[in-house]
Amino acid sequence: MFGWLNENTIQSVGIVLGGLAIFVFGINMMSDALKSIAGTRIREYIEKYTRNLFMSILVGTIISALLHSSSAVTVISISLVRAGLMGLEQAIGITIGANIGTCVTSIMIGLNIEQFAYYFVFAGVAIMFLAKRKKMTYIGKVLTGFGLIFVGLEMMSNQLVLIAKEPWFMDLMVTLGKQPWFALLGATIATAIMQSSTAIIGIVQKLYVTGALTPAAGAAFIFGANVGTCMTALIAALGGSISTKRAAWFHAVYNALGAILGMLLLIPFVEFTNWFNQIISGGPEMYIAQAHFIFNVASTLLVIPFVGQCVKLLKILIPGEDSKGVKIENIDELDDQLIEKFPAAALAVAKKNTLRMGRNVLENIKLSQQYLLSHEQEEYDEVLEVEALVNKYDAKLSQYLLKIAQQPTLSKDQTQEYYKNYQIVKHLEQISDQVNNLVDFYKMVYDENGIFSQGAINDLQKIYVLIEDMLKDAMHIYDIRKGTRLLGQLNNKEKQLNQLELQCQQNHFERMCQNICDNSIAASVVLDILSHMERIGDISLDIANRTFVAYKKHENKFLDPQKIEVK
Repeated sequence: MFGWLNENTIQSVGIVLGGLAIFVFGINMMSDALKSIAGTRIREYIEKYTRNLFMSILVGTIISALLHSSSAVTVISISLVRAGLMGLEQAIGITIGANIGTCVTSIMIGLNIEQFAYYFVFAGVAIMFLAKRKKMTYIGKVLTGFGLIFVGLEMMSNQLVLIAKEPWFMDLMVTLGKQPWFALLGATIATAIMQSSTAIIGIVQKLYVTGALTPAAGAAFIFGANVGTCMTALIAALGGSISTKRAAWFHAVYNALGAILGMLLLIPFVEFTNWFNQIISGGPEMYIAQAHFIFNVASTLLVIPFVGQCVKLLKILIPGEDSKGVKIENIDELDDQLIEKFPAAALAVAKKNTLRMGRNVLENIKLSQQYLLSHEQEEYDEVLEVEALVNKYDAKLSQYLLKIAQQPTLSKDQTQEYYKNYQIVKHLEQISDQVNNLVDFYKMVYDENGIFSQGAINDLQKIYVLIEDMLKDAMHIYDIRKGTRLLGQLNNKEKQLNQLELQCQQNHFERMCQNICDNSIAASVVLDILSHMERIGDISLDIANRTFVAYKKHENKFLDPQKIEVK
């Protein structure tokens, strides 16, 4: 019964699996290094250049091709939708484009550059060891990962040639050739398990070279690989937001319908791909690459006219709005020409965007509170997304305000206005950093399956209410440029916050003594969390203080509302 399970087969299968592992590791190393090099610019490019459907498709194609990962691009686009920074139509465009971008790897495999693989690995490792800057280290990882992709492929190719001669394998390939639907199903399951359509298509390319795989079965494997990539998104969307579910279900239905249509038109599709491959004088591996590319481009062209209807249908089938109630505002385009022509108007634009920045920071505090209660990864990811946006506000507003300050015609009052605005931008960015630290503490606990005691959560909830009110009051004072009575109330709230922090610390120690707070990780970070929350209150008070004329005496922490000169 197990006559096929001989020593040579076991060894060959083991080497194929090892080659596959190296292949996937190379893709991940290259993708992670490229993301590290690009940093937050990937999000900025996606956000900036996806104003319409066609640009969204183009951006999705390019970034997916660079990262060798459609999943990474899709995840970023979904998070931007949920944060309110991108519409569902743009996210759909990016998803469509990401499918096309994944074809780049299979095309490179079809170019037969495996003979240079070890040179890339050597060059990459050398750069990693000799590099003195992080960026050069990442470049070394890109080259190493790129080389490992083809090292893994070469390992698989050499052994698949031997396996293809085995009678049991030949029988399996004959069955798949006669029943392409089985190939579709097998590729879907394999891709869902491995979470990499690129790896599956790489294996198909090497199998096709051996002659064991028919063109029809090869095409069916491609269709199935596209369907399998949706499984991770669907699982992630089970407990996600409305926007996440809509984007994930579009991805799944789009790829599934494309696969079904491809199977119904399998014979003409195979004939057209063969004809096209002959025109470009492509080899067997290039045939699979061309089939992958042609299928994804054809699917894109077919769905483009119906994207608007798809969005409407998704809103009907998955009704409602995201229940979190979080609204994030993007930064306006800052007009440099306005600085020279009308500095006062440029300052007004800066103030308008600083107020938006403040509202985003406030929403991020609320998001961190939601993550404390829900433990959902999606809330954590959204906090990081908003933090990246706040950093963007900080960088752009700081640069814009500096250009205003360099104008020789700036009056004394305008100089004061610049200084206040600049300081408040920096303070808001500091609060956002504190929020980021809070969710990192929560995640540290949740990643180890820990929990906070109900008493600890109740204490943190009280502080959340207070610091949210303090930031609201501070930004209101900055907005109206007056409010001495409100500043006095803010001073009192800061004192309440200090007292509440001490009371919460005492409560924490009592819970530990009574063994109520028995999770070691949660217990160890509660005091740090309280400290970061108290710091948010301090910075909020300082924002209000900065609204008024800077004071010379620094020994007093609080301004006296009765002695403030308002400009």
